[in-house]
Amino acid sequence: METLALDLRVFEAIPGCNVLVQVEDSRFTVVAVSDEFLQRTGKKKENLIGANYLESFPVTTQDPVIVSKLKESCTYVYQHKVKHQFMLQLSKNAAPGFSETIWSATHTPVLNNLGEVAFIILNSVEITEQVKAKDRETAFRDIEKAFQLFMEAPVAVCIVKGPEYIVELCNESMLRFLGRTPLIIGHPLSETLTEAKQQGLIKALDHVRSTGQPYYASVFPAEILIDGAREKRWFDLVFKPYYQDSEATEVTSIFCVAHNVTEQVMARQKIEANEQELQARVQERTAELEQQKNLLDNILANSSNGISVSEVIRDANGIVIDARTILANDAAVRFTGLPRNVYLTKTATEIDPNLVGSDYYHLCVKTLETGEPSIIQYYLEPTGKWLELTVSRMDEEHLIHIFTDVTPIKASQLDLERTIDELKRSNANLEEFAYAASHDLKEPIRKINYFSERIRGELKDSLSESQLSLFERMEHATERMRVLIDDLLEYSHVSRGVSEFEEIDLNVKVQNVLEDLELEIQEKGARIWVEPLPTIKGHRRQIQQLFQNLIGNALKYRKPDVPVEIRVSSKVIKGKDSGLSLPVHEVNQNFYLIEVEDNGIGFEKKDAERIFHVFTRLHGNTEYKGTGVGLSIAQKVVQNHKGYIRAKGEPGKGSLFQVYLPVSV
Repeated sequence: METLALDLRVFEAIPGCNVLVQVEDSRFTVVAVSDEFLQRTGKKKENLIGANYLESFPVTTQDPVIVSKLKESCTYVYQHKVKHQFMLQLSKNAAPGFSETIWSATHTPVLNNLGEVAFIILNSVEITEQVKAKDRETAFRDIEKAFQLFMEAPVAVCIVKGPEYIVELCNESMLRFLGRTPLIIGHPLSETLTEAKQQGLIKALDHVRSTGQPYYASVFPAEILIDGAREKRWFDLVFKPYYQDSEATEVTSIFCVAHNVTEQVMARQKIEANEQELQARVQERTAELEQQKNLLDNILANSSNGISVSEVIRDANGIVIDARTILANDAAVRFTGLPRNVYLTKTATEIDPNLVGSDYYHLCVKTLETGEPSIIQYYLEPTGKWLELTVSRMDEEHLIHIFTDVTPIKASQLDLERTIDELKRSNANLEEFAYAASHDLKEPIRKINYFSERIRGELKDSLSESQLSLFERMEHATERMRVLIDDLLEYSHVSRGVSEFEEIDLNVKVQNVLEDLELEIQEKGARIWVEPLPTIKGHRRQIQQLFQNLIGNALKYRKPDVPVEIRVSSKVIKGKDSGLSLPVHEVNQNFYLIEVEDNGIGFEKKDAERIFHVFTRLHGNTEYKGTGVGLSIAQKVVQNHKGYIRAKGEPGKGSLFQVYLPVSV
């Protein structure tokens, strides 16, 4: 709104009698008027703004011809979306300041984003002095006709007056030529065409006014300022003096005619330039061909890649059945391991009978048909070479092959793949062993604990304090062993991955965890805030383990004598905004960022990754009990859901765990 108000104030300050109306059906509502319009009419701005322009124009409502003419012009501009110009002769009954005056009116449309007329700029210039010497009715008709011819003339014409060279009249051709609007009428050239002095036009006008002699200029070069940018143009100029009456000796006005010859000049320049360019190209082309030949020879000779060109061989039906190499550089011969005379004389199937029907063959045919370059690795069995080739089409019968020998890399790749397969089998065996061992250890531990309690119960009256202490230590050790085995079983279970996902409301899931930890929360006087969380796709039991371990971890590692505070929050972010090192396809993917923050003891920055390792504990068992498996389980759960987890902390200031889960799994 401030910008609109500023625009209206700028409009009001523009010199001339100007009115801005807004088009609403058949009504033309005044939204802004220039200061000069108010001065001439003697009307107040507040009485005009919002009124219908046809009812507010400073003529009597008894002059229907004038009102009709105004309405016709406004309607024409609104319907045809083009500028319209006409003349008005106001009678002696017109408003003060307008009585017995003649005006040149220009109505200009302003379009909105939909291409519709939203506003009309109404500009009026008084031309009474030019027509008052003749009989008013006859002169008006003659002048109106002449004015119309003047305004519609294809030649650029204008009239400037006095030593200031004020623009009195300017037809549409001249406005287009100068890149200006009708608002230049009534203002000096030095203000409306600032480049006129620089181009020597003011000097030419001074010559006509001082000598009374016409000024002619053929193919006059000038730079016209159009929309803030200078455009070079050429034109033929005629400046002729005009005297107010036959006896006058002083030039009162100057009649200016400009004929735009820019296209002719530019066409002539283009022809001359083309002739020179053609001659230069003939000379350059010969040198280019020689340079290209030398360049091609150098590329083939010095390229570190093998380069060859093959010509395809088709059967009677046009099917590609073979090919023959017609060009090959030294690197191509070296990489293939083929003697040059064999490479360039035998066909592809004679060299390698396995070629037809291979992936390489089909890729070459596809490139030949579509023109799309392709890349592939191919094993050349006759020489035992692995080649990585880029295939491009030269034309419908020729292919370009650029390749290198990747035999050592391929051998390493195959060895690596075998090693990875062996590691996968080994990890699977280890997981099976860990699961089986942990499962099988549960029963012996249960029995040790059971028999220990039986023995202590039977011998309790005869046991010394030292012996009772040993029994308690043994029972504590078996309990720790049981917890460790349970954690190992849990870790082994989540390591097996997730088979099926289902819709999980994390708000409900976190509430279940808080209910399970209710006693511990009450004992430690913990305050927990849970902001709204999303619904995701995941494994229900594993997601509960994730929040059980993260919230349980925050409750465990609290500062002594300080109430625990935990906040759980969530938001959606782009992968590229996470700060994580992500693969390319996840950079623009959306993630749920779920944060669990506490005010506990925190940890050193160097331990941010280590705390997720199995059995890693940053504190002794006497300080904080645990097995060091909980966060490892949390990390495994997040990985099973194709997400990421990281921890931030500072000693004495708490911890922050950030979980990134993809919005669509």
